[in-house]
Amino acid sequence: MPARMGAEPVVVMGGGLAGLSLAVQLLDRKPDLRLTIVEPRAAYTDDRSWSWWDTDPHPFTHLAAERWRHWRVRTAAGSVTAEAGRYRYCRLPALAVYREGERRLEAAPNAQLCRGLRAHAVRPWPHGMLTVETDAGPLEATAMFDGRPPGRDAFAGTRAPLLWQQFLGRRVRLESAPFDPGIVELMDFRPGQQDGLHFLYVLPASREEALVEATWFVPAPLPRPLVERRLAAELDRLAAGKAMESLAEEAGCLPMTTAVPPAPALPGLIPIGMRAGVLRPATGYGFLAIQRHSAALAERLLGGRPGPVRPHRADTLLLDEIFLRFLLRRPEAAPALFRRLFERCPADRLVRFLSACGGPADLAAAIAALPARPMLSAAWAGARARARLGPA
Repeated sequence: MPARMGAEPVVVMGGGLAGLSLAVQLLDRKPDLRLTIVEPRAAYTDDRSWSWWDTDPHPFTHLAAERWRHWRVRTAAGSVTAEAGRYRYCRLPALAVYREGERRLEAAPNAQLCRGLRAHAVRPWPHGMLTVETDAGPLEATAMFDGRPPGRDAFAGTRAPLLWQQFLGRRVRLESAPFDPGIVELMDFRPGQQDGLHFLYVLPASREEALVEATWFVPAPLPRPLVERRLAAELDRLAAGKAMESLAEEAGCLPMTTAVPPAPALPGLIPIGMRAGVLRPATGYGFLAIQRHSAALAERLLGGRPGPVRPHRADTLLLDEIFLRFLLRRPEAAPALFRRLFERCPADRLVRFLSACGGPADLAAAIAALPARPMLSAAWAGARARARLGPA
């Protein structure tokens, strides 16, 4: 329960990655800020991992558990291994983020993290404030950030292309030592595409231990039992009859879309995280975007201009819309397309493009690596759809 309920200048609903990242950015700039995070979980667990290429510095850089300079895309027709000159691919366990956030909040004199407390309805309050009902009573704020994940129905009826990135992963230790600790298996399409666009994602910690995720890009989420069977079959193949120990599990179903959930009805209620549409539409990556978004929100708030911030540039959204439409129209062609992209685009340029921090030359290199005719066809389909539907 909070140590003190009442008027708080800043309240953050949700103490996940987005909420804690925002809190750290705010406290970096104003250590004595009065800040409350409302988090429904009573305790944090190591429930997931976040990965990114280290193109940008951020407050969690030093916590990466593993870093790789090589990554590979495999298809039935062949594979390509990329080696970056400047960048590393990083994995960060969730518990490291949670503990760092807790440490920073405990060290701040006027900040508090209220675990085991659920936020409910938000209402306007006199003098430009907002109040949120919680399990422990009302909490008032001059600025309020909403990081509660939107439900899947938030995207129902969207005019934008929509895929779901569904994944189930297990951190395993295998006696047979099948992993190469120097290479990330970014996309291994060899398991087959009978259930939709599907690949394995393997992050090795050593020759014996890795996080192995079965991942799908699908128009509608698949049944959990099917996903479990597919992952189990791949793990059995990797184990090759030898002993296997399961260490941890993580799962998710993320929206890949250029649509964002409806804007808050109340002025001053600022969306963060998935509610703000921070996930990169064409890839589902969100860690770096959350760091950039949090920094921009903190600058606006402490600069006296609190308000929402668009997490992606317009050109990024346009290109991602074209790519999503291609994946929806021709999922069977996706493995060859991804292999071609990683094969023909220089690694550092591709990393900057995928991390949404590249310049015109990086964008041109990525576009040149893609097949022109199907991309133009997807772009034309998007233009016709927008013309037919009219303004959103």
